[in-house]
Amino acid sequence: MEDYLSIANSSFIYVLGIIIVVFVMIQSFIFLRRAWKEGLKIGLSKETMINAIKSSAIFSIVPSLPIIISLIAMAPVLGLPFPWIRLSVVGSAPYELLSANVGAQSMGIKGLGGAGYTAEVFANSMWVMSFGIIWGLLLVILFLKKLQSKMDNIKKKDSRWLEILISSLYFGMLSVFIGQPVVEGGVPLATILSGAAIMTFLTYIIKRFEIKWLNNFALAISMVGAMALAILYSNI
Repeated sequence: MEDYLSIANSSFIYVLGIIIVVFVMIQSFIFLRRAWKEGLKIGLSKETMINAIKSSAIFSIVPSLPIIISLIAMAPVLGLPFPWIRLSVVGSAPYELLSANVGAQSMGIKGLGGAGYTAEVFANSMWVMSFGIIWGLLLVILFLKKLQSKMDNIKKKDSRWLEILISSLYFGMLSVFIGQPVVEGGVPLATILSGAAIMTFLTYIIKRFEIKWLNNFALAISMVGAMALAILYSNI
């Protein structure tokens, strides 16, 4: 295990991570600069835009906490730089863990970091994580206009079919992540149910007392709460 972790935490992968994150930050700065210019062009005051930037920065902190916790949880198994790259760009903790586990199982290993998890298995997990998520980006880049025109045609003919299609895609994606825990039961299932219960309670509080600002934190609170309860369940 030490052998593959020495590769997973190598300076080469750290350098790759720094390059990618710096690229994303530069891209964000370019979008912010253009948005600022466009705001001035349409008559927004500097004070209004500064307040929008401040509020966006504040409301981005709490939703980022589950990502940081996921990074900490993944680091002992997959090293720090590669999960850092994934979660900083297009990845998510459930997808990364699921696909990395598939990469390990395809090489005869029971799970991440288990017995026999070598550098080769780690490399395979990295490839599965990368190839598994790239297709959505390619579809958007290559076929975005066609997809939008198809969606518009469906919406014009019958908007209900568009709602059904989007709902089906959402529940199909959701079933991929919750299917295995539901079947296996135990701590994973208890964690999912706990997160759902916390979210349901927060939704009730938001609607009952009209606490609209809590909408921005409900998902983060549910995830962090479920993670904390997962630790509790594991020790029972």
